[in-house]
Amino acid sequence: MKKLLYIFFAVSIIFSACKKEEGCTDSLATNFNIDAEEDDGSCVFGITGGSWITQSLEATGTMTVSFGGFPILDSTLNIVETNPDSLDPYKLTFTDDGLYTEHDNLDNAVEGGTWSVSGDQLTINTPDTTLLLVIESVDRDNAVLNLHIVESSNDNGVTIDIDITQTINSIREW
Repeated sequence: MKKLLYIFFAVSIIFSACKKEEGCTDSLATNFNIDAEEDDGSCVFGITGGSWITQSLEATGTMTVSFGGFPILDSTLNIVETNPDSLDPYKLTFTDDGLYTEHDNLDNAVEGGTWSVSGDQLTINTPDTTLLLVIESVDRDNAVLNLHIVESSNDNGVTIDIDITQTINSIREW
């Protein structure tokens, strides 16, 4: 009986010693585990690293224009744009030090500022305004961001009300 216990103990030690450590094996992930030998699907990616190239913009919402209280335009918007020359932003790069750069489709830097993330909210401070976006999803190669724009202006009796949600679908260029 004693021999059987020793054999069982030795076999269990051999099998536990041979077990590969699991974890995130993608060195680009925020939770990369250098000791992991087997990927367990737990990799987490942030918006930093590489550049985000916009693939499509979808805008849905409403816009109304009135003059002196009389409606001139009352429109529902549902637009999908996939032409690279028309996409803005075309390319965004977020760095670990909280800075971002926007590039046009010729890769010229056109704007820069700061950014931060809290939960699923991405705050981008441009030279002109602060944008609050919701990170719908981000993985190794894709990101979906939503920007909700609500504006109202009244100038010389013309009132413009806008309520639009813009969805930005991007791929990461490493």
